This record gives sequence, C-alpha cells and structure tokens, in this order.
Amino acid sequence: MSEREEVLLEPGFVLHQRPYRNTSLIVDCLTAQYGRQSLVAQGARRPGSRQSALLQPFCRVRLSWVRRSEMGRLTNVEADGMALEIKGDELLAAFYLNELLLRLVPSGDQNDQIVNCYSSCLDQLAETQDPARALRLFELELLEALGYRVDLDQDCRTGEPIEPDCDYIFEHEAGLTACNAHPKMETFSGRHLISLREQRLDEVESLRAAKRLLGNILRLHLGARPLRTRQVMREIYDRKAAR
Repeated sequence: MSEREEVLLEPGFVLHQRPYRNTSLIVDCLTAQYGRQSLVAQGARRPGSRQSALLQPFCRVRLSWVRRSEMGRLTNVEADGMALEIKGDELLAAFYLNELLLRLVPSGDQNDQIVNCYSSCLDQLAETQDPARALRLFELELLEALGYRVDLDQDCRTGEPIEPDCDYIFEHEAGLTACNAHPKMETFSGRHLISLREQRLDEVESLRAAKRLLGNILRLHLGARPLRTRQVMREIYDRKAAR
C-alpha cells in the first residue's frame, strides 16, 4: 500500500493485544467499516499510558489510525460508552468469541453483520449467568455472516421441510438430511434443529444438540488447531460436573 490511509474515530472493539518492541502493543481490533485490523499502539506499555487503559477487550471504543503499509499506527483511542461488566464463566465465554473472530474473520473485510452480532452477544453475556444460549446463537449468526449459512429449513437432499419427529445428519458441503441411509452417523433431532432455527433453545437437550452441530461445522473451518478457550471451558465444566 503506497497511499496514506487515515481513519478518524472508527467505532470498534479490541479483540486481543500483544507486546511489541520495548514499550508498544500490537492491537487486533474489530471495526464496523474496516473489518478486522491490526494496529501498532506506540508507547502503550509505558507506565501511566492512557491508551493502555482503553485498549482492553470488550470495551466499545473509537479508534483513529494512519497506515502506509500492511499494519497501521494507532493515533488516538476514545471510550465509546460505558464499559461492560462481564464476569466469571461469561468472561471466559467472551474470550471464546474473540478467539473465534481472530481465527475466522479475514483481515480488512467490512462486515456489519459480524460487528452487530458480536456487540449483541457481549450485551447478553453482561446480563446473564448462563452463557450457553448466547454463544450458540452467536455461532449461528457468525457462520451466516461469513457465508457458511446452516440451512435449518429443509432437507438438503429432498427439499422437504425439517420435521420435528425425524432425525437428521449433517453432511459437509451439503447440509442436513434425513439419516435413514446413514444410521451410524451423529444425528440431530428435527425438534432441536427447529428450536435452533427459531432461536428458542429453551431446553437443555436443544442447547446440547446446537453445541454439537455448530461445533462440528466450526471445526471444518477452523482446521486442526483447536481453540484454546474452548479447551479451558471444557476443563472448567468437567470439574464442576465432578463435584
């Protein structure tokens, strides 16, 4: 990139930060108009830095930067509203959202739908003590926003509507189809699929089925390297179940 790009007060979120040189940070951000961006925050690690206090995950901010090469330089950051209070399991769930976005969202691609569903999910995590439903609906909306929509309306082979009393399997690059010909594959109840489609997920069984289905689809796009936050969440829930 030879031309100088200058962006002023773009709304966004900080997804991740890591040390850079002696006193700076590289900040990975999600913005409405410029997609996912990596910016150098010069001097942000110096004692008393104003930028350091604002460049925290899950805070709505407005970011200004200039760019002449692949990575821009942060020139200003301002708070954009009150900070969200996310605690406990919900905080770990929020870090899971960030890791998903860092792994799946292409750099620089504008996608308002992703920003909107992320912002909405953070609001839900700040208000609930049971993050499972919020996570499943976020995963569903994220897949759709990335162009990987899960068709929960009809059988991909026959075109027939999903029926509550039938069982289905998910075929990669095809979709959901009745499991009559594949009795040994993992199955999903039509009733649970309809609950996911209607964004109800008001039963434990429906939540579990949604987690299995969406987890399988996400793994197809994430590749072999597992998500660190998902592993930590599994260990925490296993310890709780053993008590």
